[in-house]
Amino acid sequence: MKLGVVTWVEGTTVRFRIAEGARVERGMLVKVEDAGRRFVVKVVDFKPESLLSAAEVAVITSRADKGERVQLRDKDLRLYDTAIGVIVAQIDPDGEAHGPTSVPSIFSRVESLDRDDLEKLNLHTGDIPIGYVRFGHEAVDVIVALDGSRVIPHHVLVVGGTGAGKSNFGRVFAASVLHNRGKYGLVVFDCESEYLLGSKPGEMGLAHLPFSEEYLFLVTGRVSRPGRLRIELPELGEARSIPAYPLKMDVSRLKPFDFIMTGEFSGPQEELLWLAYKQFGEDWVYSLLMADSRSIYARLGRLSGVNTINVTKRKVKYLVGDGDIFCRECGYDLASAVLSMVAKGRVVLIETPFATEGEEKLLATIVAERVFRSYEEMRKKLPEKWSQLPPVLIMVEEAHRYLSAQALGGRGEVRENIFSAIAKRGRKYKVGGLYITQMPSELIDAVVRQSLTKVILSLPTRPDYSTVINHSPYLDEAESEIKTLDRGEAVVVSQPSGFRFAVSVKIFSYEEYCMRLIEQERAEQVLQQQEAGGVD
Repeated sequence: MKLGVVTWVEGTTVRFRIAEGARVERGMLVKVEDAGRRFVVKVVDFKPESLLSAAEVAVITSRADKGERVQLRDKDLRLYDTAIGVIVAQIDPDGEAHGPTSVPSIFSRVESLDRDDLEKLNLHTGDIPIGYVRFGHEAVDVIVALDGSRVIPHHVLVVGGTGAGKSNFGRVFAASVLHNRGKYGLVVFDCESEYLLGSKPGEMGLAHLPFSEEYLFLVTGRVSRPGRLRIELPELGEARSIPAYPLKMDVSRLKPFDFIMTGEFSGPQEELLWLAYKQFGEDWVYSLLMADSRSIYARLGRLSGVNTINVTKRKVKYLVGDGDIFCRECGYDLASAVLSMVAKGRVVLIETPFATEGEEKLLATIVAERVFRSYEEMRKKLPEKWSQLPPVLIMVEEAHRYLSAQALGGRGEVRENIFSAIAKRGRKYKVGGLYITQMPSELIDAVVRQSLTKVILSLPTRPDYSTVINHSPYLDEAESEIKTLDRGEAVVVSQPSGFRFAVSVKIFSYEEYCMRLIEQERAEQVLQQQEAGGVD
């Protein structure tokens, strides 16, 4: 379908006149054919062209304001709309798509992009589907899929304002990882209890997926001992039996490094933690909390000041809470259980709906630290065994709570925590972070830069979308599109997946995606039964 004619080309920017009656929308992909080459152009903005004089505009608008009929001689020559686009790919006569090395001629014909052209852009070849290609606000029947093996170690940043669809994306991403059945590991911290069954009646969660019984591992307060949790699913008329582990961690299994990597402690306080561990052994946390500061001061040989002891005791108490999660003499070690499951390519869902902010922070730090250190040591000591481990992604919601400049020490000493360590060095060891936030401007620059895959949902404030644009390729012309995104719509950049431009995506609705995977699984089971002779 003809959409217009090229009127100007400069660099990779193309301007074309929109044909009468044609529908062109921001974010839309179009093509320009010239000399056997096809140029794929993404529409980024619009500009009306007017050859009317100021006097003519004044007369016409005055008549229109009075409700009079306006007739304009040679209107199609003197007043028309143009679209501004950026060349994102060039498809040569052999069908190979690559970055643009030339430009189309002026007056070349602009046409709509068909499915064959879209497929040549290889947006669908990854193994983690997230949504459909979007033209304007309409989805096109071409799937966008990330390449998990390349994306995971290089981190994923998901940004969006309140109600933009971040949680829906998180569930979609987790379902796609789960559907890979052991190929990748994923750790999800769910503080709102919305991933297992959805956040309200009628919604669906990871438990609804049939392969969740084998590839999902649940850490939850719903069970008191390791085993399986039976979950009724009235929406499907079925039930699932999910492997589950208690949300319990014996404090005797905690080491000073677990606390230090929260980024909460200063240098002298870190020294105190190691002194207490050396003095009190496995019972060091309990002793530090329960003993009088003066007594600790004496027991440690006066090597740490009383004020330092008081402040450290408060911080440790804030992190371990009242013993609901971090318990004494309970014997559980959820961190080791999580690490074991991650190494088997499981999606680990850790439910913390009633945890305090401190407990959440310590728990997330311990799990992330165990995974990162294990992968790091394995690569250095047993590289052959490490090469067989699945890449693992650790999902962190409200990432600004862990990775802002303020969280890492404010204007003073900048301290490292486990998530900043993963952001900087995790790619070397197949450990990535999936950072979800509504305030990307609060994140340290290294996190935004190192996240080579970015999913940008609707962002209402300039500092936030400017931060993402300034640290990402292909987004120079995307500001207008980002400001006009609706719920569930995104702009995605992913160099590891081979995307050569900012892709406009309609993220799957989780419920629809979940039902599609369920139906696909059922169809595969029927086919297997037929092949085995079990069905006539």
